[in-house]
Amino acid sequence: MHLIAVFTNLLVLVSTSLAGLAVLRNDNYNDMDESFNIFKDANSRFEGAICKSEITTKKFPSLVIPPHFRGGCVRYYQGIDMTGVVTEVDIYFPKVKSACDCAAMCLTNALSCTNWVFKHTFNPLDSGRRSCTLYSSPNLPTNVTLVYDLHNTTGLGLSVGYQLLQPGNNPQAGGGAPLTWLDVANTKPDPYGVSGFLSQDVNRKLYC
Repeated sequence: MHLIAVFTNLLVLVSTSLAGLAVLRNDNYNDMDESFNIFKDANSRFEGAICKSEITTKKFPSLVIPPHFRGGCVRYYQGIDMTGVVTEVDIYFPKVKSACDCAAMCLTNALSCTNWVFKHTFNPLDSGRRSCTLYSSPNLPTNVTLVYDLHNTTGLGLSVGYQLLQPGNNPQAGGGAPLTWLDVANTKPDPYGVSGFLSQDVNRKLYC
């Protein structure tokens, strides 16, 4: 997405100046010392994974998980709507029946989806059930607001690969991540609502 031209030009200038300051890695800093290894307990982390039977390396061969595990996702937030507004895709029952279905849908569309939420949206199409929403960007922090140029007013061209935002989401204002709710008045938190992130690296390996 395009921000205002001034901000875009500033990023280009900063990136150019930083590129000229690059230095080689210094072995004298002992940066391969064992004290930097904070990943020793990755297996224990996956003990708390969700969807171990539904999201597996059999279904997603490029899924990265520790040895001795068949699958699962650890990048999730119970009761939190940790998602954004860009490229909002809503999917309803019976196509998606569970949070694991929702996460799998995001993994299946990893070229356009980075985060998902399974929650009550109170949309007539979900018939009172929780439904699935896929996004291509996360929530913004409170002190950040983005304005999306939908008409190429900057002359930089149009953004691609995303659906138009809902009118109320442009500008996209930052804020605290909302909770998932059991009621439209947002008074009863939903402990079984859940959201999560995924990534695909340059080698097409999937992480969730």
